[in-house]
Amino acid sequence: MAARHRAIAVLFALASACTAAAGRAEEITLYSTREAALVAPAVAAFTAASGIKVKIVFIEDSLVKRLVSEGAASPADVLVTIGLDKTTQLAGRGLTQAFSSSRIEQAVPENLRGNGGQWIALAARPRVAFARKDSALAAIDYKDLADPQWRGKLCMRSPLHQNNVALVAAYLAHHGEAATEAWLSGLKANLAHKPDGKDNDVIREIAQGACEIGIGNTVALAQLRDGREGADWRAWAMEVRAVPAAFKGGGAHVNLTGAAIAKHAPHPEAARKLIEFLVTPTGQRLFATAEMEYPVVALAERAPIVVEIGSFNADALPIDQIAAHQQAAIALIKKVGFDE
Repeated sequence: MAARHRAIAVLFALASACTAAAGRAEEITLYSTREAALVAPAVAAFTAASGIKVKIVFIEDSLVKRLVSEGAASPADVLVTIGLDKTTQLAGRGLTQAFSSSRIEQAVPENLRGNGGQWIALAARPRVAFARKDSALAAIDYKDLADPQWRGKLCMRSPLHQNNVALVAAYLAHHGEAATEAWLSGLKANLAHKPDGKDNDVIREIAQGACEIGIGNTVALAQLRDGREGADWRAWAMEVRAVPAAFKGGGAHVNLTGAAIAKHAPHPEAARKLIEFLVTPTGQRLFATAEMEYPVVALAERAPIVVEIGSFNADALPIDQIAAHQQAAIALIKKVGFDE
């Protein structure tokens, strides 16, 4: 009888352990450099659809440092970060793992997926030209931003900010070193003043007449128009519009918000399910709308303000190819003394 009781106790213990493990597997951890409140709506919809809970951990800076310090003990399952530089750096540092999904491959354009399945883009941030709403400029080639017709009329933030480094890297990939150096020299000559501030400030200065044209992300214009920065900023943004910019024979340069599965993810299958959900029409609408980005899935609904700003054909150049030119881009920016 005692042996029978011991056997039952062992079975009960095993069952309890399995139940506990299953319970743990139903919660995954998301490390995000986007604030938790901006990720929460999409995550809540995923949990409602799948039953898988998600713990959001906001990491404002040093995501790479955090992952390296945690090593194999890291609880991170999914990584979400803003900027092609940071997204590709995670893979380059061996902090992600390859994953494959026919759903993702069908939904997300190939150029917005990393080599070897290490990451994907969840939302796009076109970097275009800004002009006053009464400007006759309908579209522009990035090359023409360096045209002397804009001498003393161009505003932009520091070229060493990652958004501009990415644009210069894309230009370098398209046109080569000599042409890119000449282009940068032309941009510098066209500046209304030394680069400073943010894309928001470029919008304000165009509205106030300090410059006629600028370079910035559509996200900045959309966020100012939605009023989150206050009435003055919204009024300035309403005086400015986004002008489609493109590489000759190509499309607009886009930066991104990307996602990856962490190298040591405790729950890789559940992590893949979350990323798959984020590229469904519902997931895309909720995720992209939070930051006024463009969905990467063609059929996904855009926020009304984003629709109002316009459509932009994305450059087909693979993001990994752009990222490979970043250090060379920084070297050229410094060579022409852009910030001097």
